[in-house]
Amino acid sequence: MRKTALIAVLLALAGLAWYFIAGAKPSDSQTASTPQSDNQQNLIVVTPWELTSIDPSKSGFIFQRLQLAETLVDAAQNADLQPMLAQSWSANDKGDVWTFVLRDGVKFHDGSSLTADDVVKSLEVALTKPTALKSALISQIKAIDSQTVEITLEKPLMSLPAYLAHATSIILATSSFDDNNEVKELIGTGPYYATKIEPPQKIEQKAFADYWGEKAKIQDVTYLANSRSETRTLLAQSKPNYLVFTLDSASLSRLQQDPNLQVKSKSLARTIQYKVNAENPLFSDVNVRQALSDAIDRQGIAQSVMRADNAVANQILPPIFKDWQIKTATQTPDPQAIKQRLLDLGFTADANGMLQKDGKPFKFTLRTFSDRPELPIIATALQAQWKKIGVDVDVSVGNFSEIPAGHQDGTLEMALYARNYGMTPDPVGSLIEDFDPKGSDWGVMNWQDSELTESLLKLETTKDNDVATKQRVSKIIYDERPIVPVVYYQQNAAAHKSLKGLEIDGLERNFYLNKLSW
Repeated sequence: MRKTALIAVLLALAGLAWYFIAGAKPSDSQTASTPQSDNQQNLIVVTPWELTSIDPSKSGFIFQRLQLAETLVDAAQNADLQPMLAQSWSANDKGDVWTFVLRDGVKFHDGSSLTADDVVKSLEVALTKPTALKSALISQIKAIDSQTVEITLEKPLMSLPAYLAHATSIILATSSFDDNNEVKELIGTGPYYATKIEPPQKIEQKAFADYWGEKAKIQDVTYLANSRSETRTLLAQSKPNYLVFTLDSASLSRLQQDPNLQVKSKSLARTIQYKVNAENPLFSDVNVRQALSDAIDRQGIAQSVMRADNAVANQILPPIFKDWQIKTATQTPDPQAIKQRLLDLGFTADANGMLQKDGKPFKFTLRTFSDRPELPIIATALQAQWKKIGVDVDVSVGNFSEIPAGHQDGTLEMALYARNYGMTPDPVGSLIEDFDPKGSDWGVMNWQDSELTESLLKLETTKDNDVATKQRVSKIIYDERPIVPVVYYQQNAAAHKSLKGLEIDGLERNFYLNKLSW
């Protein structure tokens, strides 16, 4: 125990030492843009997400959450779209020509004014990258005047504004790009501007005095990426100016007992789910897929791993998307009855009670990764629960990239991961990508359904809110289970009680730093 405690202390001291050694003063040239305030204590935001590039197509989600850059369209906590840099938008009757009117008085961090030309530049560059916007099938983006942008599509798309809320569609000043359209400097419009960006782990930023909206109260913020949940926990307890996100259940319990800390949790628009290779003989039969799903003790996983009773996921889209919700059966798994269902399908049990078919054991590898600390724990729980019905599962905890790689080379059998359905506030775009008939790295593998495809395409072009079709999509996915939800993800954040205004965004778009104060 002494050795464990000593290691924990050393890790905390090492983390603190790294921060102070690596720290540097913001650029003097931008100090003048900082509003004066007595609220001068800096804030240190710690998450597991590394900064891989200053290109929005790769790290836009970090820049968006840190409020360094903004999109034309925003989303409220209930996923309703709302104005951001665009004060309004409209479409023609067909839905293939959209007009966006920009907000007046918006300035970039270099002092220049937001114009339609800046928007056109940012979106045209985004179209050349692997971004969500590419799925919108845009044929032309042009400036009608200095405050109006027109976007023409190859086919009608009623959810286009949701695509423009995606983090990869953030708007930067034209001067941010070099001659090759690569980002040379991050010049956005948010309540904070970056003074130093040091991939993969650090960003320093200051409050922007000329921000068009609610101005930041905390003047200096540092972003640190640290992949170890244990270290993030120690940092949360080390100094009063740390704000730490994404904590595992053990750390959460520990921090909740600290009288100096506030700990907040919220269900997100993110589903922890698994996908199967439907071409694999073990998963080609929908009855087998249903049996595996029915054997999961979701309530037990929600309580023991997520520490939340409302995290049970019986359908793929979280409750925040209310129009997509369907009624599903809630029942306690009966391993013996489920095992008998598999025996009735032609499986046999060996001397140890494990299932086999045609002389081959019912055995496969479940891949997951540790970037989100809950995933390996949930994978182990699934392994134990499926063993009760005679299914042998190997759990492989590897790198994040191994799942899309396994999808591409065909070696993937099953993968457990967390899918964010809120980055594009209208989930139609995410579902079209994930359930593409040709498959998707983070979606279906060797599975398709013509009715589902037609329903999603109908939702793309329907102007009114077609709740019946949305629920039909949810029902097909629920019945067929090529992708199976387990629990809804819970975001946890911890900070000193002196930090006021802490709020968790259920869509994972914003840390709301400009609302925080000491």
